Amino acid sequence: MIPPLLGFAVLSCSSAVHATELPVVPKWERFEITLKSRATYTNAAQEAEVRALLVSPLGETNRVYGFWDGGKTWRVRFAPNFPGRWRYYTLCSDTANTGLNGQTGEFLCSAPLGNSRFGEHGPIQVARDEEHLEHADHTPFLWLGDAAWEAPARAAASDWAYYANQRAAQKFNVVQWRLPLARAEAASGAFTGWQRITLNPDFFKKLDIQVEETARAGLLSAIAPLWEIGPGAESPLPEDQAIVLLRYAVARWGAGPVAWIVAFESDSTGAQAARWQRIGRAVFNPVAHGPVVLLPGDAPWVLPDFRAEPWVGAIGFQTTQVINEDTLPWLLRGPMALERSKLPDRPLITLAPAAETAATGQVTLRTSDFVRRVLWWSLLINSPAGVSYSAKDIAEWTTNDRNREQPWRAALALPGGSAVAPLAECLTPVEFWRLRPFSKAGIVPSDTSSPGNQIVAVRHEAGDLMLFYVPEGNAVTLPLDNRSAATNAVWLNPRTGDRRPAVAAGATPLGCQFMPPNTEDGVLIVKPTK
Repeated sequence: MIPPLLGFAVLSCSSAVHATELPVVPKWERFEITLKSRATYTNAAQEAEVRALLVSPLGETNRVYGFWDGGKTWRVRFAPNFPGRWRYYTLCSDTANTGLNGQTGEFLCSAPLGNSRFGEHGPIQVARDEEHLEHADHTPFLWLGDAAWEAPARAAASDWAYYANQRAAQKFNVVQWRLPLARAEAASGAFTGWQRITLNPDFFKKLDIQVEETARAGLLSAIAPLWEIGPGAESPLPEDQAIVLLRYAVARWGAGPVAWIVAFESDSTGAQAARWQRIGRAVFNPVAHGPVVLLPGDAPWVLPDFRAEPWVGAIGFQTTQVINEDTLPWLLRGPMALERSKLPDRPLITLAPAAETAATGQVTLRTSDFVRRVLWWSLLINSPAGVSYSAKDIAEWTTNDRNREQPWRAALALPGGSAVAPLAECLTPVEFWRLRPFSKAGIVPSDTSSPGNQIVAVRHEAGDLMLFYVPEGNAVTLPLDNRSAATNAVWLNPRTGDRRPAVAAGATPLGCQFMPPNTEDGVLIVKPTK
């Protein structure tokens, strides 16, 4: 393990360089510093560590990692958040290496370009209420993720561009993926070795292209550098090597629109949870970084140990076990539903749902109707912050050269994925972060014994909007204090996004009743009158 850096020196750099000669980078875009090492290392990422201190025009300091990029080349990447003249200073754990240690410079940050959602509004962060995510300019961000776990490492660049643009058109705004960890001594892997890893920059350069293409399409890259969940997970890297790998990923991609997924499953002793507390502190606490989403797999009982960790920005949930109505109660009454009342607040996001599978040649674990229902239920049982969808052939990036259309391409058109757009168009315009679960509405289900017949209701804190997800054509009865609340009530079709006026069918002793337009699922949106 490389020797620890003791801290950052006070910046002292000449101001003799004229502003017209300085590099210029738009606000929130990537600025890159290229460094040339004076030393040759056998295993560069293990033998040296580079960090940089960047000082804004306001005198605020930002700390980031640098990374080895092959040979004697090292890089520092940073996205400035304020226009004007910036200064930087580098530190290397090998203080005698003057190519890496003590390098100084300046650059100018200009106005933002606005060429994507991130160029216009900035990177993603946890909002001030700590219950949802937002851009740097405080524009709200509802996480609508696609679980494409194996895709970036397996996809060709042209295929990845097509995929990213298709998902953006379907209103997805996050791609979730993980770094494949093959222990084979092959030059094509992320690294070789295990007790002391050797990183492969060429592998990461390929992923650079995927991350950049994803950002151009307006999609956030949610990256899991290590995946320690489930029977297919690799045995854990040694703790010090996990820190090396995660710091490298944060250094390489942290200047782009990214979030980080810390995915692990703890044993009954809590040893794995304690291990990840130490890793998280060592990787994320020393530097600026995108939001970190903690995904504890099937071990949500470890969450109390992480709520006070400053590096944990949001909490993710795995719902792979929710595949039919018999398993639905886990979602409606399980750990995710209970987490809403816990403090301190954190955005709650479904990250790992069961996959929708094609109907031909595969066992269909979840029908498109059930996929769509789980999307809505997952969002509305808590204050909405985010939800994810999964298609098997995309998550595994299935290819078959004998078919004209690759299975991953066909999976882009599965109806479950097409349901994301109506959900986005419903929630993003209505200040979704103000919605809270609402249990006072009088619901008249057609079959109370069916878990799949549960109506989920939310409303704004001020009561100026109510929203009901109705699975099977059930009637919705507003309570007495909202009897005159129907001047702007509509039914939303969650399959197509179409809307039609909702007309009250009549009054009952409980209040005002609305009947859905058909026996399929629907969303009733009501804006009460004052």
